[in-house]
Amino acid sequence: MTDLNDIPTAMSTSALETKLKGLKGKAKEHSQILTAKLATSQSGQNLLHIGTSLSSLPPDLHTLLTQLHPVLSSAETTEKQYLQHLEKFVNCGMEIRKEERRVHNAKECASLYQDLVAAERVVKKDAADRRDEGFSRSDTVAEKVDRVSSLERCAHTTLCLIQDLQSSTDTISAMTASKVTQTDSKNALPSMRLALGEDSERAQFIMKLSPRIRRLESDTIISLSYRLEETLKSLQHRREGRLASEDAEKVPEEEDLLLLLGHCMRGLALLGRGKEVESIFARVAIMPLIRSKVSMGSLDEGGPRGECAGLAPLLNDMITTIAQAFGPALQLADVMFDVGSKMEVDLVTAGVWAPIATALMADAGIKMAIFSPGIASILQANYMALDTFLSELAQRLLQQSGETEIPASGSMENLYYHAITSPETIQRAQNRIYSHPKTAEFAKKWNLPIYYQLRFGECCNRINRAIEQTKDGGWTTEVFTGAPEDANTMKNEVGFELSFFLELYEVLLSLWKSEVFLRPLTNRFLRGAVQLVGRNIAFIEDGLTGKIKFGVEKEPEPKENGGQEGSNGMMAPPKPAPYCWAESVNDVAAVAWELAILETTLGYDYVSVVSQTLASGDATSAEKAELRTLVLEVLKDASRQIRPLVEKMWNKVIVELITEKCSGPLAAVKGVAATYRMTNRPPPTQASPFVSTILRPFKEFSNEFSQRKPDHIGDGWKLEIISVVTDRYSAAVEELLTTVARTEVTLQNRRVRRATSGGISDGDKVKLQVYLDCEEFCKQIESVGVDPSSISGVEKLKSLTAEAAAKSAEKSEAVLSA
Repeated sequence: MTDLNDIPTAMSTSALETKLKGLKGKAKEHSQILTAKLATSQSGQNLLHIGTSLSSLPPDLHTLLTQLHPVLSSAETTEKQYLQHLEKFVNCGMEIRKEERRVHNAKECASLYQDLVAAERVVKKDAADRRDEGFSRSDTVAEKVDRVSSLERCAHTTLCLIQDLQSSTDTISAMTASKVTQTDSKNALPSMRLALGEDSERAQFIMKLSPRIRRLESDTIISLSYRLEETLKSLQHRREGRLASEDAEKVPEEEDLLLLLGHCMRGLALLGRGKEVESIFARVAIMPLIRSKVSMGSLDEGGPRGECAGLAPLLNDMITTIAQAFGPALQLADVMFDVGSKMEVDLVTAGVWAPIATALMADAGIKMAIFSPGIASILQANYMALDTFLSELAQRLLQQSGETEIPASGSMENLYYHAITSPETIQRAQNRIYSHPKTAEFAKKWNLPIYYQLRFGECCNRINRAIEQTKDGGWTTEVFTGAPEDANTMKNEVGFELSFFLELYEVLLSLWKSEVFLRPLTNRFLRGAVQLVGRNIAFIEDGLTGKIKFGVEKEPEPKENGGQEGSNGMMAPPKPAPYCWAESVNDVAAVAWELAILETTLGYDYVSVVSQTLASGDATSAEKAELRTLVLEVLKDASRQIRPLVEKMWNKVIVELITEKCSGPLAAVKGVAATYRMTNRPPPTQASPFVSTILRPFKEFSNEFSQRKPDHIGDGWKLEIISVVTDRYSAAVEELLTTVARTEVTLQNRRVRRATSGGISDGDKVKLQVYLDCEEFCKQIESVGVDPSSISGVEKLKSLTAEAAAKSAEKSEAVLSA
């Protein structure tokens, strides 16, 4: 056999062929170099004559190839032998690895099978105990707890087996669906580093156990469900004190019952049966309570039929009973499963609230009585009762009683799990209640738009009655329908005086009373308040323009005796004739003042009332301030209509009315000439009596309403009245003086002018009287707080009476000099 050391390399045939090609290339290269050298020497040139190139030397190369061929053949033979030995070694190694895997899988399968058999044994033992009506009579509390904890371990074992079964199913499916493809190179050497092929033995073994695993799952769920029901009943009986003396010794204590509940709920939750835990709790604990308490009779208890007077006491009684019987169980479940974004078991929401909501919506009679009573006050009371019940549900069910004490650290009871609920836990439970689909379905049953229409209709009816009564009897008519103490409060604190505006503000406040307001209708109530204010402003505007008249439009037909009889046979008092209240300056000013108070109130007091109603009890100062700003923005739509109307009433209506009243006495200016024409009266020494009456209406009005004028009105209305009256007065004086001058010219032409006593003519007397009147008028202007120099008409009056003023001054000087 050839010595291995003599073999140059253990290369394959293809590698040797590549090597040979390389050698041939190098040989050709060296031959070319040799030829070049031979060409440069004489001896070499002689050798070149033998042939044109080294290609004439093929015998040498063939000799070399002949000598290398045996070596290459021997190398190929040795390579094949080594490859066979390598394949054999690798196959043996792979077999060893497969056997190791089988041993490992066998151990795992044996362990799984032992767990399966042990779990089946526990479940069968529990099934036998169930047939014997619960636990064995001789079982101690510790044995009962151990039995149920074993069921929880069975649930854990079942979960692991189900997961292995699912994994095995996926493995078999993947092996069946995959196609075998050869991706390795045919020239690759065998290696122990290659992965083992797919093995289906373990998966097939577990799949053969599939029926037993599924049966174990079903039996475990049945056992845990049964133990859960029995434990819930025992807990209810123990907490309610309904156990007989002989049974009280056999039933575990409350702490042990809570341990049993924890094992049962966790076991079912492990198997993905959290919904079944909720269903069992609702069926065993809540539904019997609902059936025993909820009825039409209990709804109407304490009041007339159909008014649901007993709804609030009924809900309070139910929540108290549930908390008393199952409070610790609810706390245990909520704390134990509140570990993630999704609760596996939510007894408060799905176990308590959902059954109660379903019971209230399922019965047609109860549903109609609660959600559609047809009377606004009953619907609002029902809504508030259920809203309060729902908002306090988590707090009252999960709040720990003062009797709950944590055992000392040295006692054995400290090893028990004690559920401690925090405010955050309770808030999360409450949020789950609000986000539950049953809550949304429950909320849709309320016909809140109809409720708003009923309430808004009541407000409109009150406003319409007030308007009609005011139209009949005027602004002083008593139309307030609220409590007298409320009227006194609004008069003293807000400042309203007219009964009509007291009624309006009372209607606006009634929207936000606790017995009327519903939070989901906040936007509607705000819009309704704006509409009510707008309705009353439109009524006032129509009165200002004369579209609406006050008083009786048509007198009733007289009786046969020619008179009108009242209901008691007496003569009925005469009713006022139709009139426009805008023609009464006192009415206009009074209404304007009430409107100004309303505008201020809507921006301050009313905003505070609305904000306090809308703000929650735990709202921060910043949240309250933001809420107040939002409410104020909404109510601005109502208040911004008031100021222009008030300004119109003062700067136009009141100005026109007082101006007309003040202009009435100006007709007496024409009578001054008649007073002195051919009457031989002495010259005047004081102003005419009518002058003091010119601004009397203005003074009387100003004195009466000086404290009831809005600040934003200012004094422009005064200047406007004085200016117009002064202009009219100056026009009348100018006309009088023109007439007097024309008369004097006529008399002078006819030479009938007579000199009166003192040598003063009648015309001069008239001018002097006008001068005295104008001076008095200026004093009257000063008395009302207006500077006469700021009135253009006063300057005109002074220019018209300048001649009389000069003569009066001369006369005064003559008197003083004498």
